[in-house]
Amino acid sequence: MKRFGLDWLTGFAGRLFLWFWLVLTLMLVANLQLSHHLRGSEELRQPFPPELEELGDLRDRLRHFAHLPLDTLEHSKVGRFLVLFEPRSLQPLQQRRPKHWRIPELVASDKGVEVLEQGEMRAIGPFEIQTLDGPVLAVWMMPPRPMGPWERFWQGPAWMRLTLSLVVVLLLSLGLAAWLASPIRKLSKAAARFGDGDLSVRVKPAGGELGKLGRDFNTMAEKLENLLASQKRLLADVSHELRSPLTRLKLAAALMGEQHKDSKYVPRIEKECDTLEHLIDQVLTLSRLEAALNQEENEEADLVEQVNSSVQDWRFQMSDKTINFDAPEHADIAFKPRLLQRVLDNLLSNACRYANRVDVQLKAAKNGWLLMVEDDGPGVPVEMLDKLFEPFYRGDPARGHQGKTGLGLAIAQAAAKALGGSLTVSRSELGGLCFALQLPA
Repeated sequence: MKRFGLDWLTGFAGRLFLWFWLVLTLMLVANLQLSHHLRGSEELRQPFPPELEELGDLRDRLRHFAHLPLDTLEHSKVGRFLVLFEPRSLQPLQQRRPKHWRIPELVASDKGVEVLEQGEMRAIGPFEIQTLDGPVLAVWMMPPRPMGPWERFWQGPAWMRLTLSLVVVLLLSLGLAAWLASPIRKLSKAAARFGDGDLSVRVKPAGGELGKLGRDFNTMAEKLENLLASQKRLLADVSHELRSPLTRLKLAAALMGEQHKDSKYVPRIEKECDTLEHLIDQVLTLSRLEAALNQEENEEADLVEQVNSSVQDWRFQMSDKTINFDAPEHADIAFKPRLLQRVLDNLLSNACRYANRVDVQLKAAKNGWLLMVEDDGPGVPVEMLDKLFEPFYRGDPARGHQGKTGLGLAIAQAAAKALGGSLTVSRSELGGLCFALQLPA
């Protein structure tokens, strides 16, 4: 019973079943209605009382033609609405074609006076008229019967009914497509946001198979979010706990240096301690940014001046590198200067490490500003671009770490999100990489 319960009807298979059942039912009803109207328009029927009353009034007006020739009746005003037939041969007396194509069948019927209906036209008869030249049979083309819009539609051309049927089926199909695609589209958007790093995204489960899929997605997202949060918390805690022994190690190295000034190992120990301290600082910085612990407030400032200041600093540090800067004169917006400085330092540091030429461009974009940093370095393969923002990812292992910790770009991306923007990477036309920082206005 559970298999065919409410959950099944609201599921994917149930929706398909309901739609096909609805369409087939509507088409069946439409065909029955059409058959009924077509059959009704083809059959002779008994006249209704109001129609008999109208026929009685007409016959009263025709009695005075009993003393007049038949020719007078044919040319009279009332005769224009009559189709006259010879009583024995049942052949029409007039040369004009009857307005209703089945009038001869009506005249030949042996069931008395009947009505033949075609759309708004009605023909009632046959009935006898006495004239000076003898009796004749007559069929009266009655005044048009008023018809409602729906009845007029069914009595109208077949192409109108076919067009309406196609439109109804099309609308139902579009409705079905939207109905079926709605939960799938929501789940797809949630999966895309989850893939972009928004681990808090969840979907509202529906019924049926798609609802179960949504609940499974929520369970998976929650487990992954908890797992990654535990890893980040563990990394931050370990990095924080390493500070104390590292400080003691640097102090011991300094004391050893005073006692053994000629030792070649003391400088090496101090260098590795500095590297380890830098790594711990980077890990803690990344942890604070990802945990949204950085509480820097937005400040109204000139974005061009801020970027230009960073470019000038790196031109001074890297005098052997060519760093170009292209930007408008002013760009006054609200942003977080220290976070932006962190993004620029990491991007320019990464570019200057491998390239000789670095182009920095700031330009207005849709809903904000776009800051691009391009270089002519060796770059990385396209399939590795998405991995550049992963912590501790160093690209080609054959290069060695070259003093890198593998956290600079991860910190840059976290800082970009804290700024309310986004940071992406692609291949540059210069040959290296092109980082694009999108900032809100």
